[in-house]
Amino acid sequence: MTTVFEKEIRSQGAVIRARAEQGYDQASRAVAAWGDLAYCLVAARGSSDNAAVFFQYLAGGEAGLLVALAAPSLFENGTVRVGGAGVLAISQSGRSPGIADVLAQGRRQGCATVVVTNDPRAPLVEVADVVIDLAAGPEGALASTKTFSTSWHALAQITSAMRVTPLPGLDVLGDVVDAAVEDFLARAVPDPLAEVRTGLTVVGRGVGYAAAREIAIKVREVAGVRTEAFSVADYLHGPIGADGEGAALLLVVTDEVSDSLATQVLEGSRAAGLSTTVIGSASRTALASDARVVVDDAPNWTLGLVEVLFGQVLALRLGERRGRPIDSAPGLHKVTLSA
Repeated sequence: MTTVFEKEIRSQGAVIRARAEQGYDQASRAVAAWGDLAYCLVAARGSSDNAAVFFQYLAGGEAGLLVALAAPSLFENGTVRVGGAGVLAISQSGRSPGIADVLAQGRRQGCATVVVTNDPRAPLVEVADVVIDLAAGPEGALASTKTFSTSWHALAQITSAMRVTPLPGLDVLGDVVDAAVEDFLARAVPDPLAEVRTGLTVVGRGVGYAAAREIAIKVREVAGVRTEAFSVADYLHGPIGADGEGAALLLVVTDEVSDSLATQVLEGSRAAGLSTTVIGSASRTALASDARVVVDDAPNWTLGLVEVLFGQVLALRLGERRGRPIDSAPGLHKVTLSA
């Protein structure tokens, strides 16, 4: 019997296509409300925080916008100066009180506030000047899929609205997602990942780091495998020697990861006893690893989301192999109530 989680993985391309026109209109209104920004302050938690990291790299690289990630606990009882910022909240449920504190303080200090959410009637909307509706529909599985991919889409639309020219690949994202999901669901899990026993480490850089974080949280939530994510620089600084036999590395290759950096990660991981798998585009096949997941060439920001889709399918397949309750994801809650 097909799980709700798998059905929702399959639905993502259609959901992205359905929200494209309305979403871009809302993104354009958000950019207009912010006006001439000094920087953008983003508040998010969980998977939404991984989407925020994506926006940090994408908006910085493609639109020259400095993006800072808020620490919501600082906004509970004190005042943090946010003058000159555009304030953005990413909350799939729209019900996280810590995120509301950031928006409220931003509004009191004269900042335009924008909310990206899957529930345009949620409490968070009350402190928003502009609401961007993910329009993903109810998510039946506890581990998010379509609300994450639509968050990625919405943030790409915001970035595109900031640019002089449209972001490449934005108009075909839904079709790319459909093709990638069907491809990944038809493939077998690479042996080094299928046989992981003691833990999985996912490493990336830039947009790929955001993807690595989301892959790690999905595998941990759904499959129950101890999984962690690092940026390439942080991983090479020390954690590369922490794992050993029975552990696996998944290297997420995007444009920000040079061949020389990738080689350092792969060689160091093998020396520490890890099996190695690389996911990246067809143009990056020279990297030596125990297994490869090759995907079609695409704009870098799109490639990152395609790699996340692989992580969703990986989580599904590993969860099935381990006899996990895929849709209920033990210990997982949809709403982050802590700041």
